[in-house]
Amino acid sequence: MYFLNIETNIISILMLFTLYFSLHKQVNKQEFINRIFITLVWLNMLILVVDSFQIDFNGINTVFGFIILHISTGIYYFLNPIIPLVWLFYVDFHIFRNRRRIFKILYFSLPFILIHTIFIMLSISGDFIYHIDSLSNYTRGSWFWISPVISFSFVFIATGLIVAYRKKVKKNEVLPLLLFAVPPTIAGFIQIAVPGTAIIWPSMTISILIVYIYIQSKLTTTDFLTGLYNRREYENQLSLMEKLKGKNLKMGGIVADIDNFKNINDQFGHHIGDEALVTMGDILKECVRKDDFVARLGGDEFTIVAMNQDEKTLKEIVDRIEEKLSVFNKSNENSYQINVSIGYDIYNVQRFETMEKFFIHLDHKMYESKKNNKENIK
Repeated sequence: MYFLNIETNIISILMLFTLYFSLHKQVNKQEFINRIFITLVWLNMLILVVDSFQIDFNGINTVFGFIILHISTGIYYFLNPIIPLVWLFYVDFHIFRNRRRIFKILYFSLPFILIHTIFIMLSISGDFIYHIDSLSNYTRGSWFWISPVISFSFVFIATGLIVAYRKKVKKNEVLPLLLFAVPPTIAGFIQIAVPGTAIIWPSMTISILIVYIYIQSKLTTTDFLTGLYNRREYENQLSLMEKLKGKNLKMGGIVADIDNFKNINDQFGHHIGDEALVTMGDILKECVRKDDFVARLGGDEFTIVAMNQDEKTLKEIVDRIEEKLSVFNKSNENSYQINVSIGYDIYNVQRFETMEKFFIHLDHKMYESKKNNKENIK
């Protein structure tokens, strides 16, 4: 059992290292959701390391062994509720996309983390969450149950949020989010029932892989806030169009930019600004076909690649966008308005040497529209 536990931990650490380097190359680490997930990966690696030290130095009756066992066991139990709490952060932000909620969760969870930490500190010289005797033998303490109760509470709260607000989550993401809790929960009950087993954190590695495969990896091509394609995928799309341009390519392009977006952020706050971006993204998706490409390039700039479109059809898309925005702006339910400047045109291989030049042309048309909009306001 001893060697099996160590080997399982080492394999799990290697898997997480591989996953981290994949994330490091692919995702935008500035995005909050990615930072939470990467933190989850690092914390799981850390607890696997200290768990291995705890297993390796248990029963080593030397001064060095005694010290290492105490340090590794203390860190191990401190991380026990922290990792599920970070998972709760991930779930809450995935659903609500609101950083303020994360701070509220942290505020309400701190007393429980503090109580848990105090019991860990008392365990150094007493029989509380754990006990280490003079011969460096580790055993669970009389108050051991506090650690799994707090830890599983965070997991169950996260699961409850997923179930309660499943309509806010993409249908194909609900099941992977729910499955996250299954491996560590089953492993946790086994580990509690059978002392000496160390399977809960390797099972957490499986959960992290589930989330990465079905959800997190998709964030490499999509903008998390709006659900549209991101700039990385936009660049890929341009490269693809570049290869197809010599084959009688028929396509239209649209570039849209929200007017005075900074004023929305300044007047109503960034969470309302985010809401405006999501609304804009939803409107764009409603105005095109499913096969058309819609991306958020960054900030308040959006683009559409509409395949097989003539000028008349492209103009109809633009008209639909403006009509839906007009309906939105006339509604009394919203505290802000969304006005946009749009540049659009049909691609012509003789006129534009590259796709990049075509979209630069659309940018210029969009800025002309923005300039006209400002003059009309005056």
